[in-house]
Amino acid sequence: MLDGKVALITGAAQGIGFAISEAFAKNNADVVLTDYNPQVAEVAQKLNVKYQGNIIGLVMDVTDDDSIQKGLDKNMDKFGRLDYVVNNAGGGVLKPFAELTNEDFDSTVDLDLRGTFKCMRAEIQLFLKQGFGSIVNCGALGSVYCPGGFGAYNAAKNGVMGMTMAAAVDYADKNIRVNCIAPGLTKTLLNPEEFVNKMVPTVPMKRYETADEVAKLFVFVASEATFMTGQTILSDGGVSAGLK
Repeated sequence: MLDGKVALITGAAQGIGFAISEAFAKNNADVVLTDYNPQVAEVAQKLNVKYQGNIIGLVMDVTDDDSIQKGLDKNMDKFGRLDYVVNNAGGGVLKPFAELTNEDFDSTVDLDLRGTFKCMRAEIQLFLKQGFGSIVNCGALGSVYCPGGFGAYNAAKNGVMGMTMAAAVDYADKNIRVNCIAPGLTKTLLNPEEFVNKMVPTVPMKRYETADEVAKLFVFVASEATFMTGQTILSDGGVSAGLK
């Protein structure tokens, strides 16, 4: 159980981000849900009622430095500490490579790569002041096993994997861990049901991953995997091991 610990999750109003937030709440952590969507406050309140915890929702734009800092400041004002961060916010334009416009590429990289960078930088600055902290970034299976149409998204997520390693090495001796989890085939807004059903036969386990399954892994890596840093963990039902 994570009594007395505080977890902040970006992109938490729905999908995997919401599942991660709920998984932390189930483990008795205080939880800060952040999202660009103002409905995050309502989502957090529902979790608060369900788990009788200390759970709040904050509107935060991961592409904006001021918004990120305000979110972290509000967390510290409320809880006085921050133990775990999951940088989950992401998305992007999915098109065949030659059809991507500059705007498509820039918007995807701005959210997935630059947004994660801005969050990590502010989070690490906070962790250096308090003397500890754990970050788990959200990668993508497509970074190592790429379906068609994911060019901009996969470029950004490969960058996230690289930043994870770089930051982990820079701050390993400062009691700060930085890891990355690449979820497998999961039903999300980015992976609609039609796409997921089409791809299931390529998964050796012959099913898709649920958001609740991968959420448990995020909690474990953030909290219990205390000698792990700089790693990207693929939670993919065997896809990266080989097609069947």
